[in-house]
Amino acid sequence: MARVRSQDYDVIKQSIIDCAANLFATNGFAGTSINELAEAAGLSKAGVYHYFDSKSEILRAMLTAHLEAVTEIVDTALNTSEPPRAKFITFTRLMIENYTRPASRNQHIVLMSDIGSLPAKDRDFVIATERRVVRAIERLLQSIHPQIEAHQHLARPLTMLFFGMINWTDNWYSEKGRMSPSELALLAANVFLNGLEHTDYSAINTQG
Repeated sequence: MARVRSQDYDVIKQSIIDCAANLFATNGFAGTSINELAEAAGLSKAGVYHYFDSKSEILRAMLTAHLEAVTEIVDTALNTSEPPRAKFITFTRLMIENYTRPASRNQHIVLMSDIGSLPAKDRDFVIATERRVVRAIERLLQSIHPQIEAHQHLARPLTMLFFGMINWTDNWYSEKGRMSPSELALLAANVFLNGLEHTDYSAINTQG
């Protein structure tokens, strides 16, 4: 007979993931033991293994959930009738709001630092998901500034410069500062888009 799950099964499982995200972000995946994770989650080592078969499975579940949230942000921002520029601003806001939440912040740090600790199959899935997100924003930027299409070799570098600007927000942003996440996002989106508008792409020599 299959074992019946307790009513708080999903809550405890999520708690393990959240504790793991905090420990992995602080000490690294390799530097965190199951015993440390169990203690942080208020469980025994066997208790952790009741929910996950291995530390790698916890990492996979964590990063999969994080990327599902990012993919949902892309769908929310882009699948609307708003003009392209408004979609970009919405996407930036939702991403920065997501990155500045403590749980998501930890998951993002782990994604940036410990993706290599995933088994190859899971790592390939994460990378493929990241690439789909990048391609979606690349197409959005081209719809905002069609002149980029005449300099197609710059489309990906421009997109990655944008992600480079927002992906590290969690490293320095403080909730105690004067700007809210939504205000910061509006500033970041406008700085980037205004920069695109005033860039002379024909003057950029990628061969030099």
